[in-house]
Amino acid sequence: GGPVALVIAGLEYGVHGAAGRTSLNAQREKEPMQMELPAGRVVMVGFGKLLLNQMEQFLPENSVVVVEDPDIIRKRAVHDAAAELRCVGSVVAAPYHQDLALVAAVEEHLAGGPVALVIAGLEYGVHGAAVLAERFGRPGAGVAAAAALTDKLRLREAARAGGLRNPEWTEVHGPADAEAFAAGGPVVLKPANRHASLGVQLLEPGDDIAAAWELTVAAQDDLMLPDRELAWRYMAERRLYGHEYSVEALVRGGEVLFLNVTDKLTAGGRYPVELGHVVPADLPDDVRRGFEEAMARFVRAIGYDTGILHAEWMLDEQGPVLIECAGRVPGDSITFLLDAAYGGNVIRTLVELLAGGSPKLPGGAPMGAAIRFLTAPAGTVREVTGVEEVQQRTGVLRAAVTVAPGDRVAELRSSWDRIGEVMVLAAGPAQARTAAEDAAGAVRIAVDAEVAP
Repeated sequence: GGPVALVIAGLEYGVHGAAGRTSLNAQREKEPMQMELPAGRVVMVGFGKLLLNQMEQFLPENSVVVVEDPDIIRKRAVHDAAAELRCVGSVVAAPYHQDLALVAAVEEHLAGGPVALVIAGLEYGVHGAAVLAERFGRPGAGVAAAAALTDKLRLREAARAGGLRNPEWTEVHGPADAEAFAAGGPVVLKPANRHASLGVQLLEPGDDIAAAWELTVAAQDDLMLPDRELAWRYMAERRLYGHEYSVEALVRGGEVLFLNVTDKLTAGGRYPVELGHVVPADLPDDVRRGFEEAMARFVRAIGYDTGILHAEWMLDEQGPVLIECAGRVPGDSITFLLDAAYGGNVIRTLVELLAGGSPKLPGGAPMGAAIRFLTAPAGTVREVTGVEEVQQRTGVLRAAVTVAPGDRVAELRSSWDRIGEVMVLAAGPAQARTAAEDAAGAVRIAVDAEVAP
């Protein structure tokens, strides 16, 4: 029990199991990364190993106290994984999923030590991290903002009150509610308080909503959830049509200090899984200003104070329409894309912000960066080729496949069903997009498709 410098909610990225050192990580290891933090310990709400890997270079040894649910500690072997990280000093077992028992557990563990910083990463740790930040008097999202950011129904209400464009929506408690709302038209069915696009379905007129409801309710990432029963909420929305973007913003005291617009590629069909990103989006000035204005209004609408936001928007002829927003570090390796394109270090900057500092913020993006995720039809992997060749291409920062011959590929329903990625850096966004598409096409994953009974 010593003093505390930092409270963090950990993050897991969308592709599980990618191994090996990338050229981007190797470049970072050459940088003089050690930073000065206020005296104390670092507390992470939710064990985010990949986020900790990014923070290893600048956090002091044994400075992190990880707070994780006892069930998840067991299921994810958190003690063993944490032991591999130089910056992690201890693990505290405490519930934080729809539970605030972590507050007393952290207070007891720290024995009165001060806290310097609070950050949110894992979706399920956002609210608990905000509560801890307020308890210890540190910068953070704010408890009310965190509640909105972790419940899409609350988010819709706050955004509407703030004058933001939203699709029509309603809370649903069963398939009959969803059918009545759809009224024979296209509709989106999704959980209001889960993560990683789990359970999100885009339904067309004539689709079986009762069957879709069963799939949405059943879509849970058990590895990230405790075994106890939790309260889930569900919603239906009028389906939007347009191009999808995300906006990443660093905010201090309710003021947007840095903003990036990311161009997104999503899968067609029922499950809108994200298949790629380009940073920054190649947009006309007036369109970018539209996103900047919408994001500033959003920050005011939910009363967000300090930290990082990852908001998803649909762009139509009238401008941006809010889809949803996360109050933690973006997944899908977007922070790596930001660092590559802008030449900074987003995680380090965020830590400095939340520690109460005034970090140097990146300006414009002199380069373009892109990622394409790899997928295959459901079935059994027969052969994987092309990865080594792609890794040698100029501008490729990472190329990884997470399956091998004999592995089973699931139907693409969420981010966890993707099976690899290719990330590239180029002279601009258009060049990066093309290079990523070409590189992804050169990786071939042959699958013996499943035959329907």
